[in-house]
Amino acid sequence: MRTALGCQDGGMAGPNIVSLENVVKVYAEKRPLDGINVGLDAYDRAGVIGINGSGKSTLLKVIAGIEQPDEGRVVHRKGLRVQYLDQEPAFDPDALPLEVIGGSLRAEGLLDRLGIAPDDGRRMGELSGGQRRRVALAGVLAADPDLLILDEPTNHLDPDVIEWLEGELTRRSGALLFVTHDRYVLSNVANRIIEVVDGRVHTNHGSYDEYLEARATRVEQAHAQARRRANLARIELDWLRRGPKARTSKAKHRVDKATALVEASKERIDESKLAIEFPSRRIGSTVVNAHNAGKSFNGQTVLSGVDMKVDPRARWGIVGPNGAGKSTLLKLLTGRLEPDTGSVRMGETVHVGWYGQEVQPIKPGTRVIDAVKAVAEETNLIDGMRVGAGDLLERFLFTKAAQRAFVEELSGGERRRLELLLVLADAPNFLILDEPTNDLDLDTLAVLTDYLDAWPGALLVASHDRYFLDRVCSDLYAIEPGGFLQHQPGGWTAWREAQGEAERARKRMAKDANNLALAQVKAKESPKPKTKLGFNEQREYQELGPRMDALSAQITELETRLATQAVSASHTDLAAWGEQLTQLRGELDDAEMRWLELAELAGE
Repeated sequence: MRTALGCQDGGMAGPNIVSLENVVKVYAEKRPLDGINVGLDAYDRAGVIGINGSGKSTLLKVIAGIEQPDEGRVVHRKGLRVQYLDQEPAFDPDALPLEVIGGSLRAEGLLDRLGIAPDDGRRMGELSGGQRRRVALAGVLAADPDLLILDEPTNHLDPDVIEWLEGELTRRSGALLFVTHDRYVLSNVANRIIEVVDGRVHTNHGSYDEYLEARATRVEQAHAQARRRANLARIELDWLRRGPKARTSKAKHRVDKATALVEASKERIDESKLAIEFPSRRIGSTVVNAHNAGKSFNGQTVLSGVDMKVDPRARWGIVGPNGAGKSTLLKLLTGRLEPDTGSVRMGETVHVGWYGQEVQPIKPGTRVIDAVKAVAEETNLIDGMRVGAGDLLERFLFTKAAQRAFVEELSGGERRRLELLLVLADAPNFLILDEPTNDLDLDTLAVLTDYLDAWPGALLVASHDRYFLDRVCSDLYAIEPGGFLQHQPGGWTAWREAQGEAERARKRMAKDANNLALAQVKAKESPKPKTKLGFNEQREYQELGPRMDALSAQITELETRLATQAVSASHTDLAAWGEQLTQLRGELDDAEMRWLELAELAGE
């Protein structure tokens, strides 16, 4: 987390807040920024993309004022407040999280939302790398700057927190510049895309999907232009080959034109695309069988009762909050850890390829090409073509100069891309990807997902990247509290929908249980206390008893008279008696109803 100052201030008018003018940045033999001209507006939410090592982080640092350009200038609007989130923020190890980010109520709420308890007493030096990044993220969000610059803000965040962060970034009013590997975040947040490639930038206002369409059009047009130049160059070369007479001084312009066309036809089209074309070893019917497997650390149960039979064509995702045991499960299923209870048995034909979160050790002083040769001097590709280590590296976008570089000189992203090459070049048939999207760029991830579609082996992937899980996985296994696994067919979206339905069902059950409890309480309640009747009501209540008895007697007398004298009495008498009986019954009904009302009021 850094507050950026030090760039040249200018009195720019309008919504423009930052301008880069002919900016050049050089590192050793690399020029990640080579004459960049680009500006940011106050309403931009710009996502920066490009292959690993292309200069995305460099661009962010130059705009933030963390690094100064070697040539050109960066102009900030006067008074512009900038906050920058580094991939590896530095803090005083003895400071408390709330202290380092300001201590405001908003900052405290953000820490809590990001899973950092503000009052648990832990110092920054006691937190994990992921926890320190979350503290830094809370700090830059709480500062609410005019320009917020985030370098991979979703790393080490749980998917539900990433969804929350999406909303925060979309709702904020200031400008935003960010690098992310998360396709959903990029698609849902960015309203502008800036791509860094070969020291230049291409920018397009609109969503990431719209940018992809524009890039495809740009590449297609470049191909068409290259074909036209190649045809013209071929015509001019034919003319040059006719002999000395065709190259007189009068036709010098034809020679110059031919030379220019030939040189132009050699220009590389702006289409850097990684190629993954490795075959897989044959895999048998048994990959891994786990039966009632469990694992504990320091008396704390991490996994319990794991029963899994990994299918040879499995495309399974492992999800759960940070620290739930995703990596532990992967290590258990591949023999890197032994179970404390139960058993795990791996098939005889299984050859594991592990692409984990930790950087794999490579001896210092090893050149990139030698690291690849140590795994595969030559490799057969899917189409049967046999290629050497240099060709493999070129397919993974390592130039000749990069191949001669020492491994420790690579950027973090380039190092991870090299490690992916080393894993796949070994032709595994059981591939483990533990948080693969943390350090791989979007283009590499897109090619990797296409490769996995046709890859014939078994795949297990632990990831917080929702798009990658949706794109790659056919089933998810979630690690629940207590270390138990819950299976859900489908990718992340299916899992999220199932979680939502389960939560709605839980709320319905809780509501029903609450209503039942209330009903039971009411049923067990003691009778209502007696209500004291008023004087007139008390007298009426006392009089109603004798009145109802008198009415009942009169009704009985009339009913007997009608029954015994129906033949001898006149029609006039019978009619009168019947009318009187109806009236008496009505009076008795009214008296009984009133008596019940008063009895309830009296509590009887």
